[in-house]
Amino acid sequence: MNILRIVIMVIATVVFFGLPTWNLARLRGNKHILWGVVPIILLISSFAFSQIFESSQMVVLYMVVKQLAYYILIIGMMLFAVSVFWMLFGHAFRLKNKTIFWLIVISTLVYISVGMINGQRIVVKDLTLPAENISRQYDFVHITDLHSGSTDRAHAQRVVNKIKPLGAEFVVITGDFIDEFYVSEYDIEPFNSLDIPIFLITGNHEYYLDEGKINEVIQNTDILLIDGMKIGFEELDIIGVSELATVDYTLEGVGGIDENRYSIILDHQPKTDEAHRAAENGAELMLSGHTHKGQVWPMNWLVRLQFMYISGLYEIGDMFLYVNQGTGTLGPKIRVNSVNEITHIHLEPKQLDVRL
Repeated sequence: MNILRIVIMVIATVVFFGLPTWNLARLRGNKHILWGVVPIILLISSFAFSQIFESSQMVVLYMVVKQLAYYILIIGMMLFAVSVFWMLFGHAFRLKNKTIFWLIVISTLVYISVGMINGQRIVVKDLTLPAENISRQYDFVHITDLHSGSTDRAHAQRVVNKIKPLGAEFVVITGDFIDEFYVSEYDIEPFNSLDIPIFLITGNHEYYLDEGKINEVIQNTDILLIDGMKIGFEELDIIGVSELATVDYTLEGVGGIDENRYSIILDHQPKTDEAHRAAENGAELMLSGHTHKGQVWPMNWLVRLQFMYISGLYEIGDMFLYVNQGTGTLGPKIRVNSVNEITHIHLEPKQLDVRL
């Protein structure tokens, strides 16, 4: 399996990074293989050196090199997508190589600029859902994939500033709250000013770090890690599924779902089988993240190969599944065809049409 993964990574690196840069050189009349090899070496060496700097706890060098690696990765994907479009367009309309070259370069620069501007935006999305077993309206906020580390304290502050005016009764965070070894309580300290309960579960990135890192970061905050727990909030039950657990295992450990209460399951990855098991067990709402809606095109196509549910609202039996696009970004603050999302959820104690 490891050999297969290495082969896939090598092929993907050549296709997404080597070929587009070599193709640009070819369009200018230079077919030297180094134009395709150098970007590949730069990408691989950047990630390799970032691992060395991480193991040596060289924070500044690690941050610089890791950020460089992510920029190469994302910009390479964007260059690949733009190149494919203009090469097909140029072939269809018999454009000159020089014209295609400049179309690719200019379009890629525009694409990156738009992505960087959009990557700074934080959008609040309102979601109203009909709910049984409640006697009043409940308002709460769902955020996910803040990626503190990739994002900074200033981003966390901007998120908190967006949440405060909403009048939410509590906040749920569905994983990937932190993603780097150097993250500290200082980086997520703005959340202490919310003065409402905050319930957190782990995502995959919490498990890429040293064991207990997330507990260390939140230990002096008001954020409660609820992996494998059922937390009551008046007429609501909030059930946290750890990244390493399943819905069935978690429900067994918390005594199942009470059919006389409104049950919300927090599960980082919107896996099809997990969502269906949550619905079959009687949950009314499942909240997830992880996908980032691909973050940039064409990554959303690759995400769709792995996940059926990538963003927005879905109905599975009698349960609603909502997949948040992510409140932060992995790597550079670049987003295309996606946004940094805060979901403001309203549960109404009567039958309503779902409004987004």
